[in-house]
Amino acid sequence: MNMRSRSYRVGELAARVGISVRTLHHYDRLGLVQPSARSESGYRLYGEADLLRLQQVLTLRCLGLPLRRILDVLDGKDFDVAASLRIQRIALRERIEELRRVESAIAEALAAHEHGGEWDWNLVLVVAEAAGNSSGGDLMEKHYTPEEMAQFAELRAETSPEEIEAVEREWSALLADVRTSRGLDPASADAKALVARWDALQERTMAHFASKPGLIEAIGRNYEAGSFEGMDRAPQAEDFAFIQRVRERSAP
Repeated sequence: MNMRSRSYRVGELAARVGISVRTLHHYDRLGLVQPSARSESGYRLYGEADLLRLQQVLTLRCLGLPLRRILDVLDGKDFDVAASLRIQRIALRERIEELRRVESAIAEALAAHEHGGEWDWNLVLVVAEAAGNSSGGDLMEKHYTPEEMAQFAELRAETSPEEIEAVEREWSALLADVRTSRGLDPASADAKALVARWDALQERTMAHFASKPGLIEAIGRNYEAGSFEGMDRAPQAEDFAFIQRVRERSAP
């Protein structure tokens, strides 16, 4: 029998995908995945569309979305399965890279402990930072709508990995330099050079958002609300304040 056209009873489907019957019943009650057909003997059956929807639920759950939010996404009037799968693939690749960074940091901390017999607390902090930064996807999901998240994924798909890595690397370097230079005289040449780097990198970054002005507004809204305070990889209020002080001293 062609598996693509096969229907499954609840127990069969649960065993096939490795989840419990109770989980499938829970998804049924929530309206997430409901059997759409019945056998001649009256058993409820999951068909092709139900299987595809179950895949969406399980993958989005793996990415950290709560079930109620998943229901909103799947029942959205603009939901597209193929587009969703592309977004999931991008998100999973990013998640894998985040977990690799955490694993690498843990390995380094363990190696140092095994070598010296004591914990290197600087390395422990590196592990904590790597783990904390790996929750960035959850933070994005909290502050952006599913439609905005889809647009972010589209932008990442349209932009070369080399360009993304270069921009992220330059922002990390620039933010580090700004944070060690906040005590500079705002009128100094070094302070002005930092603002010039900031403006050039901001222009380079925003050029990728030219086709999606709504995302620029959403990003600005979240920064104004302080959504990213405490995230070292994002500009902080003190960073913006320093840049503004330099601009004011440089104004004619």
